[in-house]
Amino acid sequence: MKPDYKDALILALDRGIAEPLGLWRMYNAMQLQDLEDGWKQVLKCEQALRPEFIKLDRAGCSVVPQFEDAEKSSGAIILLGRNRKVNEANIIRAWNACDEGAQIIVAGDKTAGVGSARKWISQKTEIADSFSKHHAVVFWFIKKDDIWAEPDLIKEVEGYHLAEGMFSSDGPYKGSILLAEHFDKRLGGPVTDLGCGWGYLSNELLKRTTKVTELALYEADYHALEAAKKNVQQYEGLTPTFHWCDLTTEYKKKPYQWVIMNPPFHTARSADPELGKRFIQVAASTLPSGGRLLMVANRNLPYEDTLSKVFRHFKVLQERDGFKVIEAVK
Repeated sequence: MKPDYKDALILALDRGIAEPLGLWRMYNAMQLQDLEDGWKQVLKCEQALRPEFIKLDRAGCSVVPQFEDAEKSSGAIILLGRNRKVNEANIIRAWNACDEGAQIIVAGDKTAGVGSARKWISQKTEIADSFSKHHAVVFWFIKKDDIWAEPDLIKEVEGYHLAEGMFSSDGPYKGSILLAEHFDKRLGGPVTDLGCGWGYLSNELLKRTTKVTELALYEADYHALEAAKKNVQQYEGLTPTFHWCDLTTEYKKKPYQWVIMNPPFHTARSADPELGKRFIQVAASTLPSGGRLLMVANRNLPYEDTLSKVFRHFKVLQERDGFKVIEAVK
C-alpha cells in the first residue's frame, strides 16, 4: 500500500511534534503501524466503523464507538475522513474536550480536504505549525480557553432520523426504494437485514407484511445502527434485534427464511465489488435450503457469477434507474 496521512502522522510523531503525556483522544481513529508504545498507553480512540474498531482493539488500543465521558484530555488527534461536516464536528469536539494549552493535531491526505480543513481552522484560531509527507499534511494548533459551538449533525427526513456521515444521509436511497417495492406478503418468518444502514428497508418491510416472526438487523456503522433503533418501528409481538457487526469477519450464522439487503460496494474511497460479493456469500451461508435472498445492486456490479456459485438459482426481477433487483433461492 502507498504511504498516506497515517504514515505522515507516525513520522511527525516520531520527530517529536508532541509528547505522549496525560490522556490523548483520537477521533476517527485508525490503526497506526509502528506506533510507539508510549502513545498506545495514553491514547483513547473513537471509531464507529466496526472493521476499524476491531483492528484497533486487536492492536491493544483503548477504543470506543463514541466518546461519552466528560474527562478533559491533554491533547487530541483528528484523522480526517470523507465528510467535511463530520470532520469539522470532530475538530470542534476535540477542542472543547481539551484542557487549555493542549495540542490538537489534524492529519489528512492532500486530495481529501486537508487544505480546506486547515483554512477553516485558521479562521477560528492560529495554526502553530505543519508537516508534509506522503501527499499528506499534518498540522496542529493550541487549545485556548474558549468553547466552540458544536454543530448538530442529526436531521429528520421523511420521518426518519439520520445524521451526516451515514450512507444515504439525505433520505432513502433510490436503490432501496426500488427494492422495497418488491416487499409483499410472501416475505415472512425469520428475516434478516444485512447491512441495514439506518433502517429504511426493515421499516418498509414491516409496513408491507405482517408475516415476519423475527427481524434481525446487522450493520457495521455504529451511528447508523443507533439511528435504525429509532427508525424501525416495533410491531405487536415482534421486537427487532440490532447487531453491531462486521459481516465479513464476525457474523455468526443462524437460519433465516429471508435475507434482504442493499450491500455496500465501497471500502474507503474506492469501489470494491468484492465487498458486495462477500455479503452475498454471507447471505447464502445463513439461509437454509429453500431460503431466499432479495437484494438490490447497481446494474453494472458483477454479482451474477457469485450468485450462481452459492445459490441454486436466481433471477433479476426488475431493472430501473441504474439498479437491478435480484431474488435468489438457496
